[in-house]
Amino acid sequence: MSETEQIEELPENFKELERFVSAWSLASEQERNRKRRSSSMHEIRRFYDAMLQRMPEVSKHLNGFNLQELPQRECRLLNLAFSFMEIASAVEVYSSPDVPDAIEAERLTILTP
Repeated sequence: MSETEQIEELPENFKELERFVSAWSLASEQERNRKRRSSSMHEIRRFYDAMLQRMPEVSKHLNGFNLQELPQRECRLLNLAFSFMEIASAVEVYSSPDVPDAIEAERLTILTP
């Protein structure tokens, strides 16, 4: 692929979300948790607002695929959806990137199946 060719990061119907891929399409829950805690509420809110209106379409689109055979573009979209779920409580409940009055996040271990 030449440098002039553009890489399609997300499925065609979700091009407006591509601006969030490099920051928010993270492969692990630990990375997503770290990103939430290290982001400002302004950054979180921008991502939240963009994703909130598209989540029904994201869900419908991804439901058309086998999770074990997910193409790269859909995998990036799924990771954006996971990041949205990670940050939703920061906007909807805490109004803070971190959980107020909780133990330090560094003391927790996020386990994955």
